[in-house]
Amino acid sequence: MAPNLVEVLRRDAWWMGWNTLLAWIPVALAWALFRGRELSRSPFWWAGLVLFVLFLPNAPYVVTDLVHLRGDIVHADRGGPVVTVILPVYALFIGSGFLAYYLALGAALRHLARIGLGAWRGRVTIAAHAVCAIGVFLGRWARLNSWEPVVDPQATIERIVVHLTWAWAPVLIVGTFVVTWLCHFMTKAIAEASFDATVKGARRLRATFPS
Repeated sequence: MAPNLVEVLRRDAWWMGWNTLLAWIPVALAWALFRGRELSRSPFWWAGLVLFVLFLPNAPYVVTDLVHLRGDIVHADRGGPVVTVILPVYALFIGSGFLAYYLALGAALRHLARIGLGAWRGRVTIAAHAVCAIGVFLGRWARLNSWEPVVDPQATIERIVVHLTWAWAPVLIVGTFVVTWLCHFMTKAIAEASFDATVKGARRLRATFPS
């Protein structure tokens, strides 16, 4: 199993590492942006919010990297490494991306609650899924990077218009929205259940060994 793992990592480490880094940038931005208890009026904060929105789709984008899975399966010598090596590597990779999405979006939603806009959390969640669906579509099919709207806005707008007017664009965007929503729902459920179990376990441990 170890030689096959090394081979998979040799082939995929670069693009998986790069896409994982991009997926966790929104978490870092969320940590910097969503700590206050009032709505900031600083232009730097709003510029950071724009960056957050631009980079947020990088987190759920990782699910589209399943396009590489077939190539890795073809390279596998037999069925065993697919189940014991390739699929776990992809599961960790995609799970990391959606964990980043859950953490980044969760930080934004908690900030809304702190500033008195908690009633907007449901609508903001749907809007975030929609923005990510469009962003993932543009990233995968238009090969658009998160920084291009800033460094080359004119060419970016042209590419966006061309791809959004493609006949299959609505179908792909809706499909991506559904996948994003489902994966976020599952990640949220697993993360919160794991957190609750950890807290309960810690409390039992403290009760067993009182100070």
